[in-house]
Amino acid sequence: MNESSESGWRSSVPSRADLMAAFATRRRRLGITAGPALIWLALLLAAPLTFMVTVSFVSVDQSYQIVWEPTTANYAALFAGDTPLLQRAFVKSLLLSYAIAAVTTILCLVLAFPLAYLLARKGGRTFKVVIFLVLLPFFTMYLVRAYSWYLMFGPSGVINATLLRIGIVNSPIGLFNYGVSAIIVGLTHAYFPYMLLTLYASLDGLDYSLVEAARDLGASRSETLRDVILPLTLPGIISGSLFVFVPALGAFVTPEFLGQGKVLMIGQLIKDRISSLYAVGYGSAASMFIVVSIVIAFVVAFRYVSIEDLGGV
Repeated sequence: MNESSESGWRSSVPSRADLMAAFATRRRRLGITAGPALIWLALLLAAPLTFMVTVSFVSVDQSYQIVWEPTTANYAALFAGDTPLLQRAFVKSLLLSYAIAAVTTILCLVLAFPLAYLLARKGGRTFKVVIFLVLLPFFTMYLVRAYSWYLMFGPSGVINATLLRIGIVNSPIGLFNYGVSAIIVGLTHAYFPYMLLTLYASLDGLDYSLVEAARDLGASRSETLRDVILPLTLPGIISGSLFVFVPALGAFVTPEFLGQGKVLMIGQLIKDRISSLYAVGYGSAASMFIVVSIVIAFVVAFRYVSIEDLGGV
């Protein structure tokens, strides 16, 4: 490299002064730092969501081509039928999905809170061992974990077969058959770490001198939990509940494996209508109810906690 080319190369490299000038104004700093994330969200979230909303207001002709004419027929089709409202396919699937997601969230909260409290108080090696054991199954594919629960349930599954072999029961127990209970167990196992880690982050930042002060002043353990610990960890509880409820509401793989056709959650209903009838308008309209439900959940959460608190700290 000769002297002229080397000097040209050096002049093309931005100097420290040039970099500082690029960040001179607040607008430039915001654009450089937040710009890539905003572009990513626009491409992978805003654009697909906009397309889904648009498709929910159009129809599909007999040749499976989208007719770009505004219509509300897709939303009307969700509630169409001669049976009572609560017995119609979409309403039943939606209410069942709400119920399963709510029970899954409550189970995750009840199971994770004591463990998160123990980890926050103990820390050290105990924390590392427990977290390793909790996260160990998640080093495998989600499909493999769902299939493992599939082998556990059913009339000939591991649970019923074991009970029959040791003579505790004479016939398979329906509780361990495929259905709602199996789906709830599978979803609880799938989303338990989200609740645990979120609660741990909240409990780890708790000032435990307040807990000790409440005990010294005569408060019982239940009173200390109700009046001190729960109010101070409310942001973590709400955040963890959102992290569980939202994906459980739209779950598909776990209900597909563990429901075995006995349970039709909203994700399966949408998939069946699109794959069998190419009812993309119907599926988009049904999906909008899930989106609206999630938005409402976040709005309610923000009434009690700020966006910073949802981080669980």
